[in-house]
This record gives sequence, structure tokens and C-alpha cells, in this order.
Amino acid sequence: MGLGRSSRRGRPPMSFLIPVALLALVVPLVVALLRANELFCVRVEGRNVRLLRGRMPQRLLDDITDVLRAAPVGRGAVRVVVEDRRARVHVEGDISPEQAQQLRNTVSMWPVPKIRAAPKRRAGA
Repeated sequence: MGLGRSSRRGRPPMSFLIPVALLALVVPLVVALLRANELFCVRVEGRNVRLLRGRMPQRLLDDITDVLRAAPVGRGAVRVVVEDRRARVHVEGDISPEQAQQLRNTVSMWPVPKIRAAPKRRAGA
């Protein structure tokens, strides 16, 4: 009796490994699904505005940069996703409500197919 238990002491029980394995498989899938409708994500720190993910026309990036540099922003992020076939802006961080509205106005001028057709940016660009 005791012999069987002592040989298992160093290993986690199988009932623990199955949920961990499922979690390891499900998390990347959930992240991929959440980002499937994302057009791009821009991060701002001070006056530094950087495209993190996605693709966008350079002119749109320039317009977004102008909005974010007009008033001081500590840190923030701008995510643009497709909802009901339109680009929708989600902001977080120190971006003011006025800047958020300006960003919505700016992005609304661009049709989704035109944003999607933008060339991919090189790493570090």
C-alpha cells in the first residue's frame, strides 16, 4: 500500500495535468479569435507613437499621430477593430475623451478595405 504512494510523490497527479494542457491549447486560440477582427493597434508613450500590430496606410498613421501629439498623453493604446463592417476605435490609457472622439472621426474617414489593403510594415519601421 505505502509503496505505491511513495513512488508517485514527485509527480503531479494526472487530473492536474489535463486542465493545464487544455488551458495551454485554448489560450492561444482565444487570443487569435479576439484579434481576428483587429485592423491595427497603436501604442503611445509621450510623443512616441508606434504601430504594434496590423497594417494601416501611412497617411492614417500620420493623422493619428497628429491627434495624439496635439495634447500630452502619458501612455495609451488605440485599437481599431471591425464591427458591423465598420472600423471601430477602442482607446485605453491616458487618452482624453476629446482625443478619443478625434480619433473616431479620423478613422471613420477610412473605409475598412482601404485600411486592410495597406502594405505590411517592416519590423522596426
